[in-house]
Amino acid sequence: MNKLFIWIADSLGTNACILLFCLIAFVPLAYQMPQTMLEWQNFISQTVIQLVALAILAKTGKIEGEKQQKLLQETHDAVMAEFCELKQLHSEVAHGRDEN
Repeated sequence: MNKLFIWIADSLGTNACILLFCLIAFVPLAYQMPQTMLEWQNFISQTVIQLVALAILAKTGKIEGEKQQKLLQETHDAVMAEFCELKQLHSEVAHGRDEN
């Protein structure tokens, strides 16, 4: 079930989905233009923000997740490199004691 949720979230975070949602949000304007300020407010809040913001938030979450993953990988690589250096230094010190 988690794979399905991840697939849906990844799909919502694509540029194509954002474009599709923008089109879906604004197509009704070709058929029925809001006349009053209240109708415009309802159109913008109910249609545009709900559709477009959903996809944009998914895309933003995806970008932030990728940035976090990159930072974690860089940190891991730096720690592992430092660990290898310490391991080698420890080995050299241990061999130096064995020779004495």
